[in-house]
Amino acid sequence: MNYDKVPELPDEPVNPARGRARRRLGIVAVGAIAAAAAYWQFGREPAAPTAEQKTRAGGVVRLEERLEGLRTQLSALPKNAASAERRALLEEALARQSELLKLRAAPVTADSVQLGAWQAQRDNLVAAEQSRLSRELEEAAELLRRQKQTAAAVEKFQEALRLQLEVNRSMAAREFKSYGREARLRQQIEELGAEPLLAEATRWLAAARAAVAGGSWADAVRSYGRAGEIQQQLAREFPRSRFSAVLADGRIEAELASLGATEAQAQLRSFLQKAAAAAARGDLAAADKSYALAADRQQAINTEFPNSRFVSMEQLERIEVTRQTLRLRPVLEQVRALDGRVAGHLRRRELFQAQQFIAEALTALEAAITQSPKAEGTDEELRERLGYLALRSADLAFVQDQTYELLLPLPARPQSALLKRAVPQALFAAVMNTNPSRTPGRNRPVDSVSEPEAREFCRRLGWVLGAATRLPTAGELAGAARDPGFMDPAGGLDEWLAAEAGGNASTAPLHGAHGVDKVAPKAERGRTTGFRVVVAVDLLAPVAR
Repeated sequence: MNYDKVPELPDEPVNPARGRARRRLGIVAVGAIAAAAAYWQFGREPAAPTAEQKTRAGGVVRLEERLEGLRTQLSALPKNAASAERRALLEEALARQSELLKLRAAPVTADSVQLGAWQAQRDNLVAAEQSRLSRELEEAAELLRRQKQTAAAVEKFQEALRLQLEVNRSMAAREFKSYGREARLRQQIEELGAEPLLAEATRWLAAARAAVAGGSWADAVRSYGRAGEIQQQLAREFPRSRFSAVLADGRIEAELASLGATEAQAQLRSFLQKAAAAAARGDLAAADKSYALAADRQQAINTEFPNSRFVSMEQLERIEVTRQTLRLRPVLEQVRALDGRVAGHLRRRELFQAQQFIAEALTALEAAITQSPKAEGTDEELRERLGYLALRSADLAFVQDQTYELLLPLPARPQSALLKRAVPQALFAAVMNTNPSRTPGRNRPVDSVSEPEAREFCRRLGWVLGAATRLPTAGELAGAARDPGFMDPAGGLDEWLAAEAGGNASTAPLHGAHGVDKVAPKAERGRTTGFRVVVAVDLLAPVAR
């Protein structure tokens, strides 16, 4: 048996009703405490204001009444009232508003806003007066300046600047402020101080130029040097003055450098004169040599005397352009001669020989243009013609065969030939590398062609034939209509005719499909519009060999 064991007592049984009663008792106690606190806080009678509080409250009322009175007085003032009277009222309003701001027991936002409003009104009034006085002072200073009373003018300008500074730093409205005028007044004050130095620099410059004109180089260098020293002093002591930039644009340095570049410039002029003379007499080699020497002189001036007035990249460019143009001249003459031979062979339908000369002429021209890309006077039409013929070389025989098969001598004009029917689509496509027709067919007439396209076809066909080609006139088509060798001159289509001299630039004549001539816009692409051409070739003459 274990006698050390603590006896275990049975647990007290839990009574639910007793627990709920205890909780209700706690809630009641907390409510009672809260009620007592509320009574202590709000239920008591408010404490009576102290004497200091009464005094402060009375002061607030008096200040508010006075401010309202000042507001009334200011509103009642006429527009032409003296500014001193208005300013006195605004000064008092500012003072009273500041007192009110300090006197209130708790801050009121409206007080601060009203204080700012009084301040702005007062500053605007002061700014208007100061601006007026500042401008009057500036006018007086300008008058003194014209009268050469420099010291008095500076004094007036300085006072005008002081007033403008006060306006710019105040709370006045933006309309009264002028930072540009502030800068201008500063500049005018500096200019008055800089004028004596400027006059001295001007005298030294005049002396230097007179020395240059007289050939006294040593005196010129000395005078230019003194003018340059004064220029540096102006820039250092009066940086905002416009006079500091009058001489600071490099003019003195340029004139000094020009003294050293004078000899090189004389040589340059001499070389240019020699080159022009050689070019005029046709000695292109001598001209090229002189232009090369002139370019060297100009390059030396640009490099060794960069501040000289003789520096000129444009001159260097002009020399090079002229030089390259002269180089291109003999090549152009050679190519034009080859082009003439090409046209002769094409006119005689000697295509193999024509193709040889086309390649030779185009190669020479392109090489010359590559070597002289800046040359002027390049014959762009010649270049275009040779390029076109080279590009269409394989089609030359077809185009010529097709054209000559359709040509018949023009009645009453045997040295010209007219297509017996409208240009077929196959021929148009071979020449123009396109076919605008909306009714396709190789042997059908080309349609939907504008007048500029028809003229371009004539131009290109003329290159291939080596003979001038154009649109026919109304009279030529009328003559062809009486010749049975030609098909229906209208070919079932309206046909473009050669435009009359002095006609409308935007319209051209058409020969109607039913023999009635009319006018249409050149850009029109009618579905029933085609054309035929006239070639300056005598089909009845023997072929010259």
